[in-house]
Amino acid sequence: MTNGPADEPPQGTPGRRALGAMESAVRRARESSTGAPPAPPRREAPPRPADPAPGPGRPSDRWLITSVAVVAVLVVVGAIALGVSLGSSPRVAAPPSSSHSTSTRPTTTTTTTTTTTTTTLPSTPGAAPVISSLTPSSGTPGQGIQVAGANFMSSNGQIVATFNGQVAPTSCPAQNTCSITVPPPPPGSQSAQVTITTASGTSNAVTFTYG
Repeated sequence: MTNGPADEPPQGTPGRRALGAMESAVRRARESSTGAPPAPPRREAPPRPADPAPGPGRPSDRWLITSVAVVAVLVVVGAIALGVSLGSSPRVAAPPSSSHSTSTRPTTTTTTTTTTTTTTLPSTPGAAPVISSLTPSSGTPGQGIQVAGANFMSSNGQIVATFNGQVAPTSCPAQNTCSITVPPPPPGSQSAQVTITTASGTSNAVTFTYG
């Protein structure tokens, strides 16, 4: 007794088609239980084209070259300016000139010149004194003047000079010269007559002017 064909499953066992249908049903059941739709097939992005190599005529290259040239020029100009500033000496500002004008008024000065001629007279023993000049012949009280003449020494040592009779301090170191201190002027007068008196007599009178 022979069995059926070898490719037929035993009786009571599902066939190939039934097994395939069962697998599909199980797969759909799993997908429906998770709630996630089947993943779509993954698509890869196309490769990005490479950037072309920059050429000599692109605007970016021209801008870069121009910037480098400008920076180089600025560096050279700055170096020149620094050298000039270091080599130049500081300038000193001149003081402002004054525009004020000073007016000068003419001043009139009146000068009185007194000319005195001194004549040396020979001394005569025992003779009266002689006055030849007064130096100066004008002045103020308290001023000292020199009297030139002769015979100013007295045998008794007394020598007196007077201004209009007013006695003045007198010193006669020699026969021909005396020093006299001018006394105050006479009341109401601007001049006085000067004389010298010794033991031998009184001299001639010479005018002294106060002023």
